[in-house]
Parts: sequence; structure tokens; C-alpha cells
Amino acid sequence: MKNIVVAEDFNVSRKIICSVLSKEGHTVMEAANGKEAASLFDGRNIDMLITDFNMPEMTGGELIQQVRANNKYAYMPILLLTTEVNEDKLKIALNENITAWIKKPFQTDEFLKIVKKALR
Repeated sequence: MKNIVVAEDFNVSRKIICSVLSKEGHTVMEAANGKEAASLFDGRNIDMLITDFNMPEMTGGELIQQVRANNKYAYMPILLLTTEVNEDKLKIALNENITAWIKKPFQTDEFLKIVKKALR
């Protein structure tokens, strides 16, 4: 299946997301912030990034910018998880060429549909 990095600072949410993806057969690498997630790209082939927007140390937006700066990941699917309702912040994120954004909380089945579609 696919190698997926999940960056989410809320431990419970991160564990649930990782569990759901693992049950689908994916290899999941988890990070509690953007800085940890960025380090997971070193020397690995990553197929998808799923990241929270608001995180400590490095935001999801900053992480996306760093990942997209690497030509290898210029077109990799990126899903942005957010509780954010600030339209200006979302516009910034959308300008970073994300595949989809998912408003939290979300239903697991809808989440998986978006993941599967993005990985096609």
C-alpha cells in the first residue's frame, strides 16, 4: 500500500487517524508537530501527507511549504485537517497546493473516501 505521514499535535486524534489508515494496509509514520513530520521525509519515499493546520514548533502551512519545496513531493497528495474557520488562513493553506482540506471533527468513512480518492 502507501507510505503516509500523519502530523497532528492532539495525541488522541493522531492515534485514531493512524489506526484507521493502518487497518487499510498503509504504512503510517506519525508526528506530533510539523518539525517532527518534516524529519520523516528524510531518506524515505512518502506517498501522502496528512497534517493538522495549527501545531506547535512548525504549523501545517509551514510544513506544507517545506515539503512542496522538494521537487520529489511537488505533486504528492496533501490533506489538511483543520478546525480553522478563519478564511484568510485557509486561503493561505489552499495556495500551498493542498489536495483537500478536512474540517474536524470528521466521520471516519468520509475521511477514508477522501484518502482513497487522493491516492489514485
